[in-house]
Amino acid sequence: MSVSSYQVQQTKFQLEHRSGVFAPSAHGRFYAEHIAISATDSVIDIGCGSGILSVYAALQGAQVVATDISAEAVALTQHNGGLNNVAIEGRVGGFFGDYQQQFDVILANLPQEIVPSAHALELGAGAAEIDGGQRGNDLLVELLQLAPQYMHSNSRLILPLHTLSDYQHSLKVAMQIFDVRLIAIGDLAAKDFVKQHLDFYLSFARQGTIRLFEQDENWFTNVYVIELRRKSG
Repeated sequence: MSVSSYQVQQTKFQLEHRSGVFAPSAHGRFYAEHIAISATDSVIDIGCGSGILSVYAALQGAQVVATDISAEAVALTQHNGGLNNVAIEGRVGGFFGDYQQQFDVILANLPQEIVPSAHALELGAGAAEIDGGQRGNDLLVELLQLAPQYMHSNSRLILPLHTLSDYQHSLKVAMQIFDVRLIAIGDLAAKDFVKQHLDFYLSFARQGTIRLFEQDENWFTNVYVIELRRKSG
């Protein structure tokens, strides 16, 4: 176990890290920098991991619930809330767990990467933290289809789109269901496993499925942050 300090936008806080629970990544921290939360919001953080989004939202005064398929992640997110003197309600389960209500804000930093089978075998159970399925966006598309029933007319679904998945397909699905607004685009250094399996990923890039590019002899991917609202009318 270790404790690290974070700053999201203008809010400083600490998170404890534990083995087996996904720690905040560069993609997740970029995402966190572009979510807007107010004190009157009800927020759900889906796939909470160590709780960076939950803790940040709760520190803005929002009422926050967190879900994850990992009981250890839910427990750690609640613990990290207490570490920062905020309360976070947690439930173990996929997506919305057993919650039935509508939320003002839905957050979800889901696995969104295409992972070569060799690397998945190396990771074992840990592959679930990053593997988004054959197109890298299986879980995200499922969430897009499920989310409207948990949204009222003013709800916001704020999501990152990672270009190590079929992000264009994700965007097309989102536009069919929601009104979509682009909030931010970031260039992020490709993870080590991408560089170790570069030919695998370049084949997807040549097909236009993912975006992976080289600049100054370094490899990068993108993350898009989008805000979705139920279609009017």
